[in-house]
Amino acid sequence: DWLRGVVSKGRYLGIDLEVISAREAAELMPLIDPSQFVGAVRNKEDGHLDPSGVTHAYAKAARKLGAEVERFTKVEDIVRRPDGLWRVITNKGDIIAEHVVNAGGLWAREVGRMVGLELPVLAMEHMYLITEDMPEVADWNKKTGTEIIHAVDFDGELYLRQERGGMLMGTYEKANKV
Repeated sequence: DWLRGVVSKGRYLGIDLEVISAREAAELMPLIDPSQFVGAVRNKEDGHLDPSGVTHAYAKAARKLGAEVERFTKVEDIVRRPDGLWRVITNKGDIIAEHVVNAGGLWAREVGRMVGLELPVLAMEHMYLITEDMPEVADWNKKTGTEIIHAVDFDGELYLRQERGGMLMGTYEKANKV
């Protein structure tokens, strides 16, 4: 019933979820023991990405289109000018721009507030571990040509995903530093 409730909430929010059997879950995540599960919820569009790699790819594409990327520059304020352009006040001087991208990372919420936006992002301390390379991971990658999907255990408050040739496991801690 709980799994069906998760699917209903997800669909209400526009997320295409489905309940799958424990056997089907083990076929997608070969490191789990299906005898320990009653089933799982699957989102076929779910995944993870390398934030650093994506950021560098966006910056490279933006530069090709004529954008300037200012690294190691602290944004102190962002002000909309009467002509519609933006004045970005930095520790290295002002920048006038037609478009401004919030690439504040850990400080994205604070950057958003500079233009009156309250972004639903929060930086918090987080612990995780990464295993050494695992033969099971290499076998799966060779057999399927894909990474092992990531999984979340809401009861155990942890998640698991492939990281290079091993696995990364993180926890959802209740007492994180914000």
